Amino acid sequence: MKNGFDIDNPFFAFMGTLADIVVINILFLICSVPVITMGASMSAMYDTMRKMREGKLTSAFQYFFQAFRRSLKKSIPAWMLQLLTGVILFFDLNFVSMMPKTAAWNMIGMATGGMLLLWMMVTCYFLPAGIYDGNKMKTALTQSMYLAVRNLPYTVAMAVLNSIPFVCIILGTYYIGVVTPIYIAAGFGITAYINTMLLERCKDLVIAQSE
Repeated sequence: MKNGFDIDNPFFAFMGTLADIVVINILFLICSVPVITMGASMSAMYDTMRKMREGKLTSAFQYFFQAFRRSLKKSIPAWMLQLLTGVILFFDLNFVSMMPKTAAWNMIGMATGGMLLLWMMVTCYFLPAGIYDGNKMKTALTQSMYLAVRNLPYTVAMAVLNSIPFVCIILGTYYIGVVTPIYIAAGFGITAYINTMLLERCKDLVIAQSE
């Protein structure tokens, strides 16, 4: 008969998973400090989450840095493209929102918003699922778009989760103050863990397994 201190107890299993998520979250933040390395940090975080979900993770710390080193060089161009387009679209939408509410500006705003929405959908797969890995940039973007539309319900769920920090920034300092401690401790890791669960259910998504 198992007692309350059995390591197989669901409570201890949950606490072990949570501890790994906290470690991965902190490593993600540290490795993202040089903004240019954030793509590799994100790839490593999702790679580590997949390994944890498979029950094959022995050390979150060790595996994260192995994955980070593997993806560092090849992820930089993909991340810089993603970051640059996202920043441009965000500031364009912000600029359009301050313009007079004429028919022309409304059309421009809708087009910009649509492109930002598409960017958010592609973001759910491009780096987290390693779609860029081993593919040309154009091929990776096309495949990410296909997967985003093919798995629209999961894409929407992931995009909503990814957007929480940005929504809080827009809402103001109170909400920033509420979520900042959460995201410093575990927020990005929890988001990645849930997104990884959703990615597992996506149709036509094949993620290369790391050695």
